[in-house]
Amino acid sequence: MINKNHIKNKLQNILDLPGVYKMLDKQGNILYVGKSIALKKRINSYLAKEVRRNNKIKHMLSHLYDVEVYYTDTELDALLLECKWIQLYKPPYNTALMYTQRYGYLVLEDQPHYELKWCRVKPSKALRIIGPLTHPRLSRQAEEFYRVQYPFMCCKAEPNGCMKTAFGKCEGYCKEEDRVKRLAFFDESLKEDNHLQQKIMDQIEVYSANWEFEKAGACYEQLKGLNYIRSIKEMLNKIQTQQMIGRMPIPHTHLYKYYLIQQGHIQKTIRGPLSEEAEIIETLRKLAKEEKLQEEVVFLKENIDEIKIIYSFSERKMYRIEV
Repeated sequence: MINKNHIKNKLQNILDLPGVYKMLDKQGNILYVGKSIALKKRINSYLAKEVRRNNKIKHMLSHLYDVEVYYTDTELDALLLECKWIQLYKPPYNTALMYTQRYGYLVLEDQPHYELKWCRVKPSKALRIIGPLTHPRLSRQAEEFYRVQYPFMCCKAEPNGCMKTAFGKCEGYCKEEDRVKRLAFFDESLKEDNHLQQKIMDQIEVYSANWEFEKAGACYEQLKGLNYIRSIKEMLNKIQTQQMIGRMPIPHTHLYKYYLIQQGHIQKTIRGPLSEEAEIIETLRKLAKEEKLQEEVVFLKENIDEIKIIYSFSERKMYRIEV
């Protein structure tokens, strides 16, 4: 069972600061890695009686013997360290951010097939490659959307259609003009300002009005998948040219942390008060000029979670300063 007395004694010296904690069993094995913006409150919550805890948490707590904490300057630092340690140690009670080999790509293959498929390994060449995608279920729902809404051919290409087309047994997806239409549809569907989402919502309403709830549910799941890959594509496109300085306060101090972010990666950080901001920004701008942006950024499955965390903070939680 959980060693409450030992952990309560430790809590006396733990501060309510951002950081990462490791849950350990009696042999020192890492059971779980977590992060919090207030470590003392978070760890103390494990000592409280929680009737709604799921079986996994209850089982983990039955083996919990000790807790180790590591402070960070900001919540962003805590998230990045948590991500790194989960991938490094692979604790048995962590489920997210651990199995990057499960990530994949939505790929539209080149001629002659123009086939759309989900791949674990990034192909060396294709018409379109979206990813790495960290959510396999949503990615496959997006793939299903394209297969249902606008099927891609999967047979041998013929300029004017094969014999099945001539006898009316196939819609003629292998015709060059149809393949061009499907490619245009694929590109249009990923644009933020297209009307496709409203059309799908209208179709869901029609299904629901006719009591065809299974079809409505399937259509809704496909829409979620489409929105997911659209958001990933938008993020990766922005990161290609991303170059900024982000500022975040360091809790319980008068200091701030400044991040130089280029193409989804933190190149340099500096801590300092607002009174020194001009000098800090000038230093980071000089460094940014020395670091040339890559013409083509390669996004790997191994670091896509880190990139997503940095991008999320740079878009929503940081005070942005242009380079």
